[in-house]
Amino acid sequence: MRWESLFADLEAQFAAAAARNQISEVQEIVRIERARQTLMQRLASAVGGDVDLQLLGGERLGGRLAGIGKDWLMLNRAGTEELVPINAVSWWTARERTRTLAEQTESRVKFSQALRVLVRDRARVSVGGIDGRLLASGTLDQVGQDFVEVALHPHDEFRRSPAVNGRVSIPFHAIARVRSGS
Repeated sequence: MRWESLFADLEAQFAAAAARNQISEVQEIVRIERARQTLMQRLASAVGGDVDLQLLGGERLGGRLAGIGKDWLMLNRAGTEELVPINAVSWWTARERTRTLAEQTESRVKFSQALRVLVRDRARVSVGGIDGRLLASGTLDQVGQDFVEVALHPHDEFRRSPAVNGRVSIPFHAIARVRSGS
């Protein structure tokens, strides 16, 4: 009988050690997976929820994270949409809304491609710079490989040749946000 309890005790010790090893292995796998995560993948878990952003120029934005692309994010707030290149973001904080892995899809759409949709739609926009200043307000006319051109005209007029006061070309690296809407 003494032998049976000794063997049972040894079996329990082996089982406990195996459980500790399994927990340790799972924790290590989680650490490895977190180390492989990109900034955009981390942000993807907040899509559909509320986020607060600090841009490089100090401007703070908050709203619902409507979507992300390869190198940009889209905020919806108070009747406006903000297209923000990820390289203009200093930090963000998300009110916890963790999406399931099935919901997290990485978009291949780049910042320039998202801007081209606004050109096609003749969207009126304001373009904010990474220094916090307003760079231009008007209609997006052209998107190049590394710049955007904005036709300058009064906010209350459509983009027609007589209303255009000029054009400004802005390199992507200077853009912190492109705002459309009211």
